[in-house]
Amino acid sequence: MAGNGNKGGLLSGNDLRAMFLQATDYFEQHKEIINDLNVFPVPDGDTGTNMVLTLQAASQELLDISSTLSIGEIARIAARSSLMGARGNSGVILSQLFQGIARGLAGKEEAGLPELGRAFQYGIVYAYNAVSRPVEGTILTVAREIAKGSRDAVQKSINIMELLDVAIESGKKALGRTPDLLPVLKEAGVVDAGGLGLIVFLEGCLKSLSSQSAGSSDAALLQEGGPGKTPPVKTNSAETSGEKINLEESFDSRFPYCTELIIKGDGLSTRLLRDHLQILGESLLLAGDEEAIKVHIHTANPGKVLETCLACGSIHDIKIDNMLDQFSKSRWSGNGEQTGKKEATEAGQTVPVPSTVEIGVIVVAAGSGFASIFSSMGADRVVSGGQSMNPPVKDIVDAIMEVNAERIIVLPNNSNVQFAAEQAAKLVDKEVSVIDAHSMPQGLAAITAFDRRKSLADNFVEMCLRARQVKTLEVTYATRDAQVSGIAVKKGDIIGLAEGVILFSGLSVDETVQKLLRAVIGKEEQIVTLFYGEEITENNASELAGKLVADHPDIEVELQYGGQPLYYYLISVE
Repeated sequence: MAGNGNKGGLLSGNDLRAMFLQATDYFEQHKEIINDLNVFPVPDGDTGTNMVLTLQAASQELLDISSTLSIGEIARIAARSSLMGARGNSGVILSQLFQGIARGLAGKEEAGLPELGRAFQYGIVYAYNAVSRPVEGTILTVAREIAKGSRDAVQKSINIMELLDVAIESGKKALGRTPDLLPVLKEAGVVDAGGLGLIVFLEGCLKSLSSQSAGSSDAALLQEGGPGKTPPVKTNSAETSGEKINLEESFDSRFPYCTELIIKGDGLSTRLLRDHLQILGESLLLAGDEEAIKVHIHTANPGKVLETCLACGSIHDIKIDNMLDQFSKSRWSGNGEQTGKKEATEAGQTVPVPSTVEIGVIVVAAGSGFASIFSSMGADRVVSGGQSMNPPVKDIVDAIMEVNAERIIVLPNNSNVQFAAEQAAKLVDKEVSVIDAHSMPQGLAAITAFDRRKSLADNFVEMCLRARQVKTLEVTYATRDAQVSGIAVKKGDIIGLAEGVILFSGLSVDETVQKLLRAVIGKEEQIVTLFYGEEITENNASELAGKLVADHPDIEVELQYGGQPLYYYLISVE
């Protein structure tokens, strides 16, 4: 590093490359401690694993390039490759931080304190803008305080290593406050896993610049909330609390017009545009960059929306639909849902996308049974992934590009895949809508409403509505001891969840299913579908289905092979 350890020293592209590579190795050594913090006591995609896989995607790319590139080029390559390899919501947020840092270092051969300080600020802006509704007490809070501490430190006479020291200490203080900001962390007695992961990455960067060991301070940090601590419910709540469209409000007469368009211009800002548009309606979605932004909003005054957007740049691909009319037609058409399903496949083969409509469907699913079901119902591509194996953004991008259609619908079917799917949609030159489906039963319900003859907007609205009409129950095992919403969970317990909330623990698999259904079935529920996993035999599943018929004689009980790993049963109630 030019001027290593001296005030005003400059960081080169080779320095940044070495820092990234060594920090990734350092992170790998500590990922399980981060996983232990993050695991809600079910087998799911862990924060530490998702973050390290994201880092490794970038590191692999950096290994294959010249070490003589500028710091701006190195940052750009790391940002792009980390985004393509991003897994889970924590990995996507981390990649967005790198996107901002790369923006701050663009065009620079080397970087000193002022440039690095500004790059940190850009990183925060990009990360916050990527999340529809940022929640405090998460990796975003820690990152913001790191940037704030770095900005203040740049004004002082320090060197780059001292700047990293200040950034890490600022992050530690913020991390210690995360339980006070998120009740689920306080209940569990732990700190935010994503925030800890970011600090561990920075410690790895510092180690790359220093031959001295970080010593006891590192050990002390990594023990906070680690071994001996009860894991949190959902450590990274910001990662699972992205904006959801309230579909009951989607048909509210106050906001009947679904308005979509693209703004093109120079220096566009999603943040500023959001400030102007959010007062004009509901279900606001913005995606894009400084040159082009896609807008989706439900409003009572589409003319005002167009006027506001026109003030920012030129407007294109304008589409305004009256959702009340669409909803009425879909309710009274009689056969819309079934037609889409019957025409989707023949003898298990996917039907080509009609050229007159050009809408394809991408599904993320775990289990051979679910993959077959989705394919038979019209999915053009099934991306393998879900609980415990979140697919990278690149896999979703590749699937979108492989489908011969200019308009694509993506069913993520997992809350920890939703964000990655939304990022994938921004990286392709196609019109992509990501359905708010957070479980495979929700995804299956949504795809029954898909009709290739209808527009992308019509399908989006109807599929989101259909997904929200299904309750998802899950039966699995506890991976950690935990205290969740007053329920004591021991490692290895059979646990039952309804809509992501643990209701029962410690029972047998069959007893858990029976108690879950007794708890959630009301007068309106009519159909229960059991999707049994790879560890359950067909005979055992059939016996359980018989018990459920006896328990609920007025309910139709269906049995399907899902083949999903880790979860004994996924259950759809509608």
